[in-house]
Amino acid sequence: MQEALTEVYEILKVTPIELTSKIPTKFRKMVEDNRARDYRFNLEEPFDERDLKQETIVILGLIYRDFFADPEEREELQLKDKEEIKRVEEEMNKQYDMNTIFQQRNAKNKKNEEEETDLILYKEQNFFKKLLSLIRGVFKRV
Repeated sequence: MQEALTEVYEILKVTPIELTSKIPTKFRKMVEDNRARDYRFNLEEPFDERDLKQETIVILGLIYRDFFADPEEREELQLKDKEEIKRVEEEMNKQYDMNTIFQQRNAKNKKNEEEETDLILYKEQNFFKKLLSLIRGVFKRV
């Protein structure tokens, strides 16, 4: 997160004053105070979004939404953010639903139990065959 704040700080340094003046001083100070001082970020032309960390893109998006966008666009962006959060929460609920997890675990346990409890067919020799094999064993030794 501190590296992302460093990237935001470097971008804000080269942003025109007309735009940075819209960002509250308290917010800019928070970015400056919490950035990673040992992380070096080179902002070179041509600038490519792929060079930024994902957290940096999110922070810049929030700065745009909260400080640069007009009220109508801000409401639209906030609505999109709420929908995205709701979608992600639903996906996580599906993925980590307790009923689903227990059902999967129970299915695995039942499968293991079925494998472990299978009967082994043991064919026992009848009395005459045992007697015959005993007599053969005695004569073979002699």
